[in-house]
Amino acid sequence: MSVLTRSIFACLALGALVNPAAAGDLLARDNPAEPEVFELPGMRTPRIVSSLAIRMPGKSARDRAAAFTERYRETFLPGDALSELRFGRKVKTSYGHVVQLEQWFAGHKVFGKGLALAEDGLGRIRMAVNSLAPVGDLKIYRRQADEQQAIASALSAFGAKGNRVRGKPAVERAWLVSEGTLGLVYLVTVFGERPLGEYTYIVAGEPPVVLYAFLRSPMAQGYAYESNPYNADHVLVDLPYLTSDQHLTGEYVTVYNCAGTSECSTREQLAGPDLNGDYLIEPTGDNDPAEPDDLFVEVQAYYAVNTIHDYFVSIGADPAPLEIEVNHPMDQPNAQYSEGGPEIIMGQASYLDMAVENDVIFHEYGHHVFGEVASSNPLEMDDYGPVSHGLAINEATADYFSCSALDDPELGEYFADVMGQAYFPEGWLRNVDNELTCPDGLYGEAHDDSMIWSGFLWDVRELLGQQQADELYLDAMATFPATIDYPTVTQAYLESAELSLDAATMDQIQALVDERGIADCERFIALSRNEHTGFIWGRELLGGMGGNIEFIPSELHYYIEVPENATRLTVNWTDRPNGVEVALLVREDQRIEHTIQWGFPPALYSDYDFTLEDDIDISLPSADPPFEPGHTYYFQPANSGDKTGEYLISGYCETIQFDGGPDGGTDGGADGGVTDGGDTAATDGGNGDGPPDCGEGFDSAWDGEKWVCVPECKEGYEPELDEDGVWKCVAKSSGCGCATTPRPLGLIALALGLCLLLVRRKRA
Repeated sequence: MSVLTRSIFACLALGALVNPAAAGDLLARDNPAEPEVFELPGMRTPRIVSSLAIRMPGKSARDRAAAFTERYRETFLPGDALSELRFGRKVKTSYGHVVQLEQWFAGHKVFGKGLALAEDGLGRIRMAVNSLAPVGDLKIYRRQADEQQAIASALSAFGAKGNRVRGKPAVERAWLVSEGTLGLVYLVTVFGERPLGEYTYIVAGEPPVVLYAFLRSPMAQGYAYESNPYNADHVLVDLPYLTSDQHLTGEYVTVYNCAGTSECSTREQLAGPDLNGDYLIEPTGDNDPAEPDDLFVEVQAYYAVNTIHDYFVSIGADPAPLEIEVNHPMDQPNAQYSEGGPEIIMGQASYLDMAVENDVIFHEYGHHVFGEVASSNPLEMDDYGPVSHGLAINEATADYFSCSALDDPELGEYFADVMGQAYFPEGWLRNVDNELTCPDGLYGEAHDDSMIWSGFLWDVRELLGQQQADELYLDAMATFPATIDYPTVTQAYLESAELSLDAATMDQIQALVDERGIADCERFIALSRNEHTGFIWGRELLGGMGGNIEFIPSELHYYIEVPENATRLTVNWTDRPNGVEVALLVREDQRIEHTIQWGFPPALYSDYDFTLEDDIDISLPSADPPFEPGHTYYFQPANSGDKTGEYLISGYCETIQFDGGPDGGTDGGADGGVTDGGDTAATDGGNGDGPPDCGEGFDSAWDGEKWVCVPECKEGYEPELDEDGVWKCVAKSSGCGCATTPRPLGLIALALGLCLLLVRRKRA
């Protein structure tokens, strides 16, 4: 029986993600070829409709998009006459234009909902990528606290851990879709004074409640190759596009130096030209990058931004100008991109200056381009909790373009060298040339999980070459929907690729997709004997609000199929470091879900059956905790501690073979989470041709219908089933039935090892 218990977050069902719906008139009337509808389980509307060639009236792409949505509105918003589709942005690609539309309702944006319409070079609609949510039949909650109260709640959460604010928080109202309801919330974005990231808090209800916080500006780390102290000495380079004869200000970037001031409270342009207008500042003496106020990194930053800017222009992008801060004091070296400026912040630690590394700057600039081209949210919440696949795709994009521009798949060698092999034994931070697959390669943290997608992009680059691969991906990015996931971006990528690639090449790319498992990638992982490592946030994520919640669930879920002939179930897990307190939420035959219960104030609930606090190693069936053969069990780690950390989890079943001869005990756990019972006492011969070979310590016996294996008993004793269904040797005078006594079939099955003995082991 399910238990509703308050949890850290709601599954905000931000995409009525998809139920197959016929595309109606869209499918044939205007199309020379049969369109394709890409659907995902659970969605109410088509996710992607492709292979189109629809001509719409209008002089501009924006006009044609408006005409398209008017004609086919019912296809993407069935039964919803109230929502508006407002123009968001037009992106020019090498194949045409992409118009990105936003869903609005009653004067506010619906969080994470939109429609991207891609045109070909002739102005025809070629693809529609949808993340809209019909709101016609949703129950509406409008009650909100005062805006200042919402801001105060977010600031309290942010400041509870000693964080300090940089500038005024940004606030907007939005609608949030959750479990058949539509709730009005505040989205409060707080900008940290230190580059710890920008957090957007979802604040709902009156009095205000912080439902969740998203880290919007990730602290990505990366390192250069051609112009860093590890790989090569400094060389004479061009500094193009300068618009100032006094400082490093140009058409595309302005460089500022924090000069070691606390939290960059004062930023200046310190580097100046010599009499010839050159910036011949070498990284030595007072300008050694180890110094907190050196001038060399101003030149390095200006050069790096213009280099990566020109690279993106070469593949069809037109990035907007931005600012970059260098020598920004940090306890640990890091870097950050912020859309607010936009700006890049390069950290200066006592032992490492990030601004000498081109691939870090290239990576952060990749976030800049992704934000301009794609409309995707970095994080979402669905029926199963928070999911960072949008952020992972964003991180993968930044990694991929940085590595592609430098023609090197390894990211962060300099950083890894400084930190040492104890931290980075491979010699790099991330590597886009990898073999990670979904879902087994998921970790639950966006930077690590990004390597699945960046690995696929690098595979395509090796197939097509840099120029074609990079142009293709830039075009595909513009079609990514607001609510993002691996299957949708994969399909959008394939649809874009078909415009320029022949069938044979598309077959090769499809093979790469299949190898990575990204076409149907979900964050549900089959347990096996092999430990899987996952990341989990601590309650520190919510600052002072963390004390109001019971736990924070992980992004990843796990499951194990327990067959009818299972005799034992083992699930082990550990957590680290101290302060991480992981338990497992468990649900039988259904995935664990999370939802908002709208009210005053709103609450967040998790739907599961029970919780495991310790490892289990139990005979089946079991009453405490309840596990029975013939079911699938879903597990989700949940952290009730304050600290963020990770966990290791494994699990498997032991089974008895009911037909065929005795089994030798092979271990299938690594494949499907189920073993065939190599260390189980009783194995059924089952074929009626003669007694089985039961192995040392066991004898064969006839139970009236089949041969079975029972314990070998000394003289004066015989095997019998106790009340828990376990074979034991007892005195013959006990009068209890033994294996040679005919028994009903159900009891025979029980005799084959389905015992109720419960054994708990403490975690290491």
